[in-house]
Amino acid sequence: MQLSDMIPRVAILAVTLLGVTTVAWASGLRPPIRNSGAVTTPDGVQVAVLGQSCSQTVETELPGNDLVEMTVQIEVRNGTSQALGVHRDGFRLTGADGRSIPTSTWFASKPISIAPRQAETFELRFMSHGGLSCSKEMTLESPSAIVRGTEIAKIGTIRFVAQASVAGH
Repeated sequence: MQLSDMIPRVAILAVTLLGVTTVAWASGLRPPIRNSGAVTTPDGVQVAVLGQSCSQTVETELPGNDLVEMTVQIEVRNGTSQALGVHRDGFRLTGADGRSIPTSTWFASKPISIAPRQAETFELRFMSHGGLSCSKEMTLESPSAIVRGTEIAKIGTIRFVAQASVAGH
């Protein structure tokens, strides 16, 4: 291949990489302030919180009933020898008051398949009036989210504190 043939391909690659970087930056996801880290099953299924975005709208007419919108970027690694099914609607976010909030992510009921020795990253969105606070610890739980065949993978909880942006006060 001649250099003149490679230049357009390099230019396309550079623009593509710049676009991916711009999209990641524009999404506003940042690492949590505090994060208990990834959890791993004995057979090699790993779940981690990579990033998050949390906004809290103060409801002055209804104290303690703020609207919290939370987006969590999750990575699931399949270290096993068989495919995993990830049911994103099986994840829950629990606030400091103990309330468990289901995801409000569109199409979360559509499972994702992860091949052996592969990883998948996705975002989940949670919304709540009361129950969550961007400045308090939250717990991501996945009691029925990840399956191997017909067996549910027992995944531990991940505790984290978000970086918040407060609006509406």
